[in-house]
Amino acid sequence: MFKGRILTTVGLIVLGGILGLGLAGFSASMIEKTNRNKFCVSCHEMTWPQATYQTQPHFNSRSGVRPGCSNCHVPHHPWYKMMIVKASQGTRDIWLHLNGKLDTEEKYQAHRAELAERVWARLKASDSDTCRGCHIIEAMDPEKQSPAAALMHARAREGNITCIECHKGIGHGDRHEGASGG
Repeated sequence: MFKGRILTTVGLIVLGGILGLGLAGFSASMIEKTNRNKFCVSCHEMTWPQATYQTQPHFNSRSGVRPGCSNCHVPHHPWYKMMIVKASQGTRDIWLHLNGKLDTEEKYQAHRAELAERVWARLKASDSDTCRGCHIIEAMDPEKQSPAAALMHARAREGNITCIECHKGIGHGDRHEGASGG
């Protein structure tokens, strides 16, 4: 009888481990798939931001690096922050879709500044965490920058400003009311 309980317990632990690994693999796969531009623009409301993105330096860059939607809009570390942002932004996007708030290009354009301000506020609050995932300020060569850019990047290194304060509109051209471009 005792031997049977041990075998049952071991069997349940093994089964739980297999199911846990399967769930973790499925979750990782879904996160990776939902971080792709193809997924993002599968909703027609995202075709208008995609069109503006394709006219910006991040789409056609000197270096050939082309970040996807999630590189700029979703923090990647820590993992729980990524999940919170993905869930909240996804829920908001679904809500906007179901309520028809962005279902035409005209409606999107009417709310574009509001949407941009929300993203800029998140980036400012996070010290431009997604920007810094690719752009390492300590690796920048001030000699290859304009004097104004070198000065501002030195201030950023000192912690007085963050990327989005100067580079509003870098991803979609959403510049307005005193926002400088980048």
